Amino acid sequence: MDLIQLAKNYGETVQVSNRSHVFSQRDKDQNIYLIEEGVLKAYYLSEDGKEYIKSFLFSGDIIASLQGLTGQSCTFSLLALSNCKLLKLPYYKVKEMAENNLITANSLIDLLLNFAMKKEQREYELLCLSALQRYQNLLARVPNIYDIVTQNDMARYLGITPVALSRIKHMKK
Repeated sequence: MDLIQLAKNYGETVQVSNRSHVFSQRDKDQNIYLIEEGVLKAYYLSEDGKEYIKSFLFSGDIIASLQGLTGQSCTFSLLALSNCKLLKLPYYKVKEMAENNLITANSLIDLLLNFAMKKEQREYELLCLSALQRYQNLLARVPNIYDIVTQNDMARYLGITPVALSRIKHMKK
């Protein structure tokens, strides 16, 4: 059974209201979440309170804190940017099923590979592309991003200030 089917069979439906956390940095959370409806942001908070946005997540995406899955504290927070409907699947259930089912094991490998590829792409963009190129890539991936997130959140995701984002937006007009 693949992870989507596993989540549907064994997952718990969780409603998360707008501006509520699914989990916070330093929480213990050993669950995998499948987003059925809504938009979330995953972000880090530095010790001085500065926010760094890791990713935006949409319907069909899957998210977990890999550190959290191993019993350690989550290294990032997951916040609903709209009312959300999630399927919450305990990692122990996935691991248990993967030990006895090749389809589940391969689905877990695919999930981890997708996480790694997204992380690699994000690192590449932050390290090798200009702010303008990162902005263009974001718009190509999510054309209606302005309907979903604030300009401040978009700037934090791009690794620039809101003023720099305004300049980039005006350059494009």
